[in-house]
Amino acid sequence: MDWTQAAEGWIPANYLHLGEQAIKTRSGLIKTVLSQRRLPEDGWDDELVKLFLHEIAMMDSNNFPGNAGVGEREGRVLSSIVRSRHFGLAHGIGRSGDISAVQPKVSRERRSMSTCSHRRNPS
Repeated sequence: MDWTQAAEGWIPANYLHLGEQAIKTRSGLIKTVLSQRRLPEDGWDDELVKLFLHEIAMMDSNNFPGNAGVGEREGRVLSSIVRSRHFGLAHGIGRSGDISAVQPKVSRERRSMSTCSHRRNPS
């Protein structure tokens, strides 16, 4: 990760390397699920599920730094407890009401929907 290089002076190199490896492993598991469009053979731990949902939520225009959307389907959450419970996924479904329709401002919804709608091929 880019930020880990900035930490080289205050985190010992061996710990930094271990941390980078852990981050790369988790990122690789997420990439595999998205590229294969199916659930993994081995289930994910809670932290990886939370990371995946957080990463998807960060792609939502409602969660862009400095953005305050005011559209009718913009997600506005006052309570940090509610936001954390729903992983920041607060954006509404588009005008069509079709959850599988592409939402122009919400790439994470389409990605999560397409990931979830692909069934595992029986072997």
